[in-house]
Amino acid sequence: MLLWCFKTYVSPNGRRDAQHTIDRYNDSDQAFFSRAVAHLATTTIDQWHEPHGKKLKNEKPLFEVRYKANRCATRALGFFGSDGASFIIVLICTHKQDIYDPPDAFKTAHRRISQVLSGSAQTVPLQIDGEDFPSYED
Repeated sequence: MLLWCFKTYVSPNGRRDAQHTIDRYNDSDQAFFSRAVAHLATTTIDQWHEPHGKKLKNEKPLFEVRYKANRCATRALGFFGSDGASFIIVLICTHKQDIYDPPDAFKTAHRRISQVLSGSAQTVPLQIDGEDFPSYED
């Protein structure tokens, strides 16, 4: 049973950077990402642990979906929506040790969260191969 639907950030001018990044993954990278999301979609917040997810320390309310893409440790940064049923991906970045790329990933993620919460930015369902993912039928 799905606990979370996944959504992606849409900027005030309509850009969908996170979704565009996901759409460009090759089949293998998309599979890594899909497995992490499918696992976390059925997992309570207090069980979002490595290797699939993680609460970021000192970055409330940020969590990360953890997976590998383009041979790099990759993170989809996001937060749990106020509806109690969604996780909203606001930024995709890479991670090595304590270094995130882009360097301002957390600052950008927090700004985007504020935009979503204020209503100046929107969200749309996460899609894999043109379909909402994960689907309630999974």
